[in-house]
Amino acid sequence: MLFRILDPQTKANQFWRDFDRLNDELTRSILDSQFGSASNFPPVNVYTKEDEALVTCLLPGLEPDQIEINVKDNLLSIHGKKKAEELAEGTEVHRREIFNGEFHRTLELPFRVDGEQVLAKFTNGVLNIHLPRREEDKPKKVSVIAG
Repeated sequence: MLFRILDPQTKANQFWRDFDRLNDELTRSILDSQFGSASNFPPVNVYTKEDEALVTCLLPGLEPDQIEINVKDNLLSIHGKKKAEELAEGTEVHRREIFNGEFHRTLELPFRVDGEQVLAKFTNGVLNIHLPRREEDKPKKVSVIAG
């Protein structure tokens, strides 16, 4: 929160409670836009060509068996759980910006995908997913006949 009304007598006033709630929401929104939130984790890049899409996804600290990928039509879902690091007893956290916990990211692709041909490769915390376009969704050249 950027600003909080501290006087306990004014806390009883509904106006100030609403003000604090709105302030908290605004602050959370600003921080999420600057530093990201669980709703946009993991960060991804999506590239497309005429016949395929490539999704690159950063998942440092995970193992391949902690990642689940599902494809249906033009939707790609990436799901997993990133465990928090274990801290020694008595350790005090001063700042925690690295996301941990369960995540679920669904991306809408510009075309339907051939789910049988999807290839996912995970190397050094980077997940690359090749998503070939369904044959029936590929653009077809139409011949023009004179007449």
